[in-house]
Amino acid sequence: MADPALRLRRFWDRHADDWTRAVRSNGIASRDAGTDAAIVEAVLRGLPPRGRVLDVGCGEGWLVRALDAVGVEARGVDGSAALVEAARQAGGRFGVLDFEAAAADPARLGPPVDVAVFNFALLSDDVTGILRAAARRSPRVVLQTLHPTALDPPYADGWREEPFAGVDGVFEPMPWYGRTFASWVRTLDAAGLRLAEAMEPLHPETGAPLSLLLVAETR
Repeated sequence: MADPALRLRRFWDRHADDWTRAVRSNGIASRDAGTDAAIVEAVLRGLPPRGRVLDVGCGEGWLVRALDAVGVEARGVDGSAALVEAARQAGGRFGVLDFEAAAADPARLGPPVDVAVFNFALLSDDVTGILRAAARRSPRVVLQTLHPTALDPPYADGWREEPFAGVDGVFEPMPWYGRTFASWVRTLDAAGLRLAEAMEPLHPETGAPLSLLLVAETR
């Protein structure tokens, strides 16, 4: 089997059009249930007037556009050239930049911002470098990820396969690296960040957790 990190990188270029269609047609159930609103609210909370935001792993750019719509200066970067092209076509400021290049040279993330955000973008086993790079450009890092209750037993860090149930379209399984809550705290600490707040957006009907949302600050 191919290296899961390599499969993950290839997945997004292969399915860029499928993902873009799913996002823009409201074809992702968890987003409508509350994850979109949760990340926008978390980014805006405490953002100073004329604050600036960097969306790292921006995908097709919906979050940048949502922030622009409420007067926030936002821009996004992503390692998938196909997704960045889709984002640019819909409007906004976007650039192609993979996590490895940003980790090696944080200045490539651009000028300092007030908030750096990772919305379901930290899917690989090695994310300390990109988190450390983001902390070099912003005093506040907001990340949303799959809730640890989504981890099949055993409750431990490790690669999983995402079947994209609840997402319109046909996708091949995507590898993603799951972490326990304690592991996320350790990862933030290793990147020079301190966990300031943890939130668990809930499904409005079932009450089940939709995601884990962490707000961290530079130490």
